[in-house]
Amino acid sequence: MASPRNNFFYFYSLKLLVEELRDAYGFQYWWPAQSPFEVIEGAILTQNTSWKNAEKSVFKIRDADASQLMQIGNEELHEKIRHSGFHRNKAIFLKNAASFYNEEIEIRPSFIDTRAELIRIRGIGKETADSIALYAFHQRTFPVDSYTVRFLDRYFGLDLSIKDYEMIRDEFIRTFPTEMLMEAHALIDEHSKKYCRKKPLCSGCYINKNCTFYQ
Repeated sequence: MASPRNNFFYFYSLKLLVEELRDAYGFQYWWPAQSPFEVIEGAILTQNTSWKNAEKSVFKIRDADASQLMQIGNEELHEKIRHSGFHRNKAIFLKNAASFYNEEIEIRPSFIDTRAELIRIRGIGKETADSIALYAFHQRTFPVDSYTVRFLDRYFGLDLSIKDYEMIRDEFIRTFPTEMLMEAHALIDEHSKKYCRKKPLCSGCYINKNCTFYQ
C-alpha cells in the first residue's frame, strides 16, 4: 500500500467528518467583519496570537478604511494594535495590505487571483492570503493553519506537517463548495480550540469514535 500521504483521507471521508463537526457545533458564519478590508486587518492581526487579542486591535481601527489607515501615524497605529503583539511589524504589514487594497482590489475585477497577489506582499504568507481570499472575496481556497494540520493528523492517523500545506488545501478545495470551505475551516478551528488541543481532551470529544488518535 502507498504511504498515507499518497492516500490522503483514503480510509475516511473528509466530507462526512466536516458534517459531524457541523452537527456538533452548528454553522459558525465566519468571518466576523463589517467589510472585506476588515477581514484583511483581522487576518494580519491574528498572526501569531489569539483571535481574542487580535479582536481588541481590530476594534480600535475598524472605523478606518484602507486610505485612512495609511494616513495613521506609525506610533499611533502601534498603540492601536498593541494587543495583537508584534505590533511594529504588523503595522507595516497592514499598510502594505492597505496599499494593495487601494491600488488593486478596488480598481480591478473581483475575479483576479487575490491569493497569488497577496502572497507577494511582505507580511502575508499562504495562510493569511488564503484566509483573506476565502473570507473577504469568497474565492475558492482554504487556509491551512496549525489547528487543521494537528486535527487531521490525529484523526486520520497520518504523518502530516505544515509542509503538506498545498496537499491539504487542494483536498479541501476538491471536496467542498466555497460556502462549506468557510465553514470547514471555522469548524476545525472551533473543535481544535475546545478539544483537539496540544494536550487533547479526547474523552469529552464529540467525534472521538472514529478518531485514530483516540482509539
